Amino acid sequence: MAPLIRPARLEELEALLGMQQRSLRQLAAPFYGRDVLEAALAQMGTMDPRLIADGTYLVAEVEGRIAGSAGWTMRAPNYARLLQAPLPVLPGRSGVVRSVYVDPALARRGIARRLMEAVEARLTEDGAETAELMATLAGVPLYDALGYRVVSDHALLLAEGMEFPVRRMTRPLTVGTRITAHRAAAGARGRAAAAAA
Repeated sequence: MAPLIRPARLEELEALLGMQQRSLRQLAAPFYGRDVLEAALAQMGTMDPRLIADGTYLVAEVEGRIAGSAGWTMRAPNYARLLQAPLPVLPGRSGVVRSVYVDPALARRGIARRLMEAVEARLTEDGAETAELMATLAGVPLYDALGYRVVSDHALLLAEGMEFPVRRMTRPLTVGTRITAHRAAAGARGRAAAAAA
């Protein structure tokens, strides 16, 4: 069943945070130590609740259950305070993809892709020319498959000298380059390669 993508509601915040914490603990466990994950949850959290109030945070709902969530903003993200140095400004007008999570019980069912399609559409409507995000190591393969490219590697500085490695990734949002177009192009390349084999 395709998920229903809709705006998040403030009364769902507790349920959202619970799903996001489960997602990070389980899906990121192969990439980060448990102590680092717990420190990250305690010191930077999983989302900025202001996104819900702004109307820029979405929920993927499957059979009445929160299956995933993602948002966007045109302002500096709150995790920027944990970076060792300010991020270089990207050329043009960019929007930041924020807090993409999927319930681990429903992972690998296309939910994150559907959320990213919706977020990119909203960013385009808001006038963004580029989408950028700070990917966890667990999320890099997904974003790479969606056409995002690594710009630089960073670490969020946590207490007691711990670091949370992340990768800054970007993707142009010009006409015809949203995820659906990227997927179609990838499929065409695959068919062409098969035909040539």
